[in-house]
Amino acid sequence: MAATERTHLLTRSLSGSWEGDHMTVKPYGPAVTLAMALNYVIGTGCFGLPYAFMEAGIGLSLTLMIVGVIGSLITMNYTLESLARAEGVCAATGGGAPRHQITYRKFEFATIADMFVGRVGKAAVQLVMGLYCIGSLWSYASVFSSSTASLFFSYVLGDSCDVYGDSPSSGCLEGYYVFMAIFSAIVLSMVLMDISDQALVQKFLSVYRIVAFVLMLVTMLVKVASDGQDIVASRYNAIGLVNWGNFGKGFGPTLLALNCQYNMPDALQPLNPKSKARFVAFAALLIAGTCYLLVGLLGALSFDKINPLATLMWSDYTGCGNGWEQCGHANPGGIVVQLVILLFPVINVVSAYPMVGVTVGDNMLMSFPSHLTARFGEGITRSMCRLSVAVPPILFAIVFKRLDFIFAVAGLFGFLLGLTIPCWFQVIGSRYCQRVWGFPGAAITEFTEPIVSSVPFASVFLALTFVITAVAIATINT
Repeated sequence: MAATERTHLLTRSLSGSWEGDHMTVKPYGPAVTLAMALNYVIGTGCFGLPYAFMEAGIGLSLTLMIVGVIGSLITMNYTLESLARAEGVCAATGGGAPRHQITYRKFEFATIADMFVGRVGKAAVQLVMGLYCIGSLWSYASVFSSSTASLFFSYVLGDSCDVYGDSPSSGCLEGYYVFMAIFSAIVLSMVLMDISDQALVQKFLSVYRIVAFVLMLVTMLVKVASDGQDIVASRYNAIGLVNWGNFGKGFGPTLLALNCQYNMPDALQPLNPKSKARFVAFAALLIAGTCYLLVGLLGALSFDKINPLATLMWSDYTGCGNGWEQCGHANPGGIVVQLVILLFPVINVVSAYPMVGVTVGDNMLMSFPSHLTARFGEGITRSMCRLSVAVPPILFAIVFKRLDFIFAVAGLFGFLLGLTIPCWFQVIGSRYCQRVWGFPGAAITEFTEPIVSSVPFASVFLALTFVITAVAIATINT
């Protein structure tokens, strides 16, 4: 078996079937890479966290968030190890131990599955990525259109518009559809661009996200302090510590908010130096996880009624009193804060939508029939794959707008993609290298850690993810 697999490995490596366009990459430093990684991890999931905390209970949601951060750090390390092993396997051309390292060559998740398992593994990964993509991009489209419609009605028409309300007006729905068309024109043009071409835009958007997060946290802290202990305690009692019946509603958004492992091949490809890969990836998760925990907790305790899209709760922000009280005079500062926060999801999804579309579309390109790729050309085929990923979620968002349910479903597939698949890669990649090269150390990379990186630990972690996913599915209700 080992001899056969070694022959297969060398044939694949020398044939260049896993070669990419790594020679055309535009390198950038750790700061820009961190900004890109934050743009990946800070998606629309964060806007559903206060609602998730309210539904699942404060204690259960906090536990899910903390466990999710720890689990994401572990699987992020598995992702880095898998990327390094993929390079080691691809670059192997002779005897001796493989040199596992991350280089400018990009290995998508589907490529890694194909390398270590074959077509069945690649198909499984692509299926999960496709379903997650539909769910997350679906939420992006809905969030953009609802937020811009709300802003237009508030600042132009002097009215209110909440498409997630019990009975939105016909004008509100029409505004939602108009802004959906505008959103389509913007993101579908961006999804045809490569990630490295968006570096400057993504850096600006990352700064905007940090500013908006800080404003959200500060204004909620002011409100909690102004409302007083009794009011906050009554909100806590109304929500409760644990609501097991809504485990799925808390599980989905908390895990969706932390999912970015599958984006790392794109985010880390231009990084220079590669020695900063783990620092960048871990920093992005820790920064985002801390902000998420605070947004979810403070959001649940700051408001009596929580919108599934948290930023819409700033539609009534004035900057006077506790922040939501009527002003006796014009308050420009309050208006600026309100606009920055209300535009947060708009800016967020405009930056995240094309990045997700590029990642998943490029994974789909691997399964596209080679004779058709040769006929149309790789550039046109790549664009077709990216558009086939980016267009359907927009159509779904036009028909179905239940944001809390979208978050829950997308979070489940995000859990599989962000935690389950990296665990699986850790197991199959380690066993593959040990089997082909014939000694345990053949799977070791610069990211390998004692115990956590071992096959038994990863196998137990993998089994646990399936159990948790089953529980979450059983507790999702529409």
